[in-house]
Amino acid sequence: MRAHLQYAMVLLALAGLAVAGTQTADELKAKADAAHGGEQAKLCLEYARLTLENSNALFTDGDVDKAQAQIQEVVTYSRKAADAASSSGKQLKETEIRLRKLAERMHDIAQTLAFEDREPVHKAVEQIEQIRDDLMVRMWGPQAEPKGKS
Repeated sequence: MRAHLQYAMVLLALAGLAVAGTQTADELKAKADAAHGGEQAKLCLEYARLTLENSNALFTDGDVDKAQAQIQEVVTYSRKAADAASSSGKQLKETEIRLRKLAERMHDIAQTLAFEDREPVHKAVEQIEQIRDDLMVRMWGPQAEPKGKS
């Protein structure tokens, strides 16, 4: 009986740690806004990822206007992350990788939407790709400029 009680206490403690590790979008946004440098880049992209998933849920629920607003928030925080990484010189490569993954996920979400709802999301994908391209140029110089652009 005592072993079962100890086992239950361990599970309860682990569950408490798991709950403590999850943050709401508002808490994450506040932390991202208060942070600086590489930490800000990391937190902004985590907030952007969470916001993108929230917008996907809103699209699924049929709340397109709120979902589109969330998509614009993703673009805003993607830009903020790239600027923080660039100005601090920290988390540059990680920021570039996470921006690429964010754009890919957003593109995948756009493919699931009704035709009339896709265009704003595709434009947001293009904006994130441009933010990523700009970051690459900051990291590697003009030779990192994508072909076909001037």
